[in-house]
Amino acid sequence: MAMAALALLGSGLAACDSEEEVCCWPTAAIGTRYAELAGPTGPLGDCRSGEYDSDGGRVQDFDNGAIYWTDKTGGWEVYGLIGAEYDRMGGPESAVRWPVSGELATPGGAGRFNRFQNGNIYHSPAGTHAVYGAIFDEWARQGYENGRLGFPTSDEQDVPTGRRMDFERGWIEWNSATGQVTTG
Repeated sequence: MAMAALALLGSGLAACDSEEEVCCWPTAAIGTRYAELAGPTGPLGDCRSGEYDSDGGRVQDFDNGAIYWTDKTGGWEVYGLIGAEYDRMGGPESAVRWPVSGELATPGGAGRFNRFQNGNIYHSPAGTHAVYGAIFDEWARQGYENGRLGFPTSDEQDVPTGRRMDFERGWIEWNSATGQVTTG
């Protein structure tokens, strides 16, 4: 692991990786969130890029994830296995859209999750999966992971009538023709 230096420069935080000669200055809301997370010694590690535009917001990359910011959502980190799933889905352009929280522990402590504009991404012993839309709404109504269904075990998948997602103790299916949601 590279040695990192942390310094306050003007209105931003500098995280420099001397081995790879990468030096970033997270500023504004992204810089504030990065500082709250202990900068390069926190879960994100060192900077990997300057801020850049993405789908109406701003993003800055770090060793272990990124901080995403819009004027409506604020600046939030997404990293680790949840971050990898978010990237795989398309980041802010995905079905879950922009993060609205940092990484949180589930109430029972068995998993972790980030909240997003249109759902959540969960990591648990059952895997790392995004839950969103009508399936998310039904799962929430039933008590999320503490309800009868438990944690998600699959991504949403197409079925002849619409979309389906599997959970530890059942499934939720959304019918695209009627909008109805059923569980089993």
